[in-house]
Amino acid sequence: MCGRFTLLQTWREVWTFSKPFRGPSEECAPNYNIPPKATIPVIYTDEYGPIGSLMQWWLVPSWSKTPEVQYSTFNAKSEDAATKPAFRAPFRNRRCVIPASGFFEWKKLDDGSKQPYYITRADGKPMYFAGVWDRWHDELDSCAILTVSAKTQMQQLHTRMQCILEVEQLERWMDVHTTDVSAVQPMLHPAPDGVLTMKPVDPRVGNVRNNDPALIEEKTV
Repeated sequence: MCGRFTLLQTWREVWTFSKPFRGPSEECAPNYNIPPKATIPVIYTDEYGPIGSLMQWWLVPSWSKTPEVQYSTFNAKSEDAATKPAFRAPFRNRRCVIPASGFFEWKKLDDGSKQPYYITRADGKPMYFAGVWDRWHDELDSCAILTVSAKTQMQQLHTRMQCILEVEQLERWMDVHTTDVSAVQPMLHPAPDGVLTMKPVDPRVGNVRNNDPALIEEKTV
């Protein structure tokens, strides 16, 4: 699914770069239930280096006739993002990073119901999803998160997961001027087992109108 995540840190708490923060002057409020099409914090690079921005989490290609894309573009498969019409130009020219505190995934139970799990880094640090972004008619900036096949730890929940970059990879991933597609493709792999930890949480997270700290508290199942 790869369609819901959280961001509880501020811009400056996720800013790992040596250069001073550049971006919105207002901090984002903690968000415990971020769905596709929400406006989210994104980091990319311009001619001056890393910059923070707010973008729609549902990529609208620059060539789209309208800002309303009917097919799903909030995620992009890393295996073919470099060749798919909606993502190939952004993959080459507009790579970005989406900071997160954790994400949700649902496990199908024997009775047919689904139990949500909240996944975070085991070391408690922020996550950085590999992403791509595009600009539609100078009116809308939007992005997509790259996904990869899940490893053993995550396969019990879903066959896909977000591509999580390490801090030392961020600037190279976003550097579209000197780092080409072939050089960044090896970065797109699932997090090794042990990097992530998961816990069952309240099914209320399935409703996007719910957005409170209780959504990430462990629930006995």
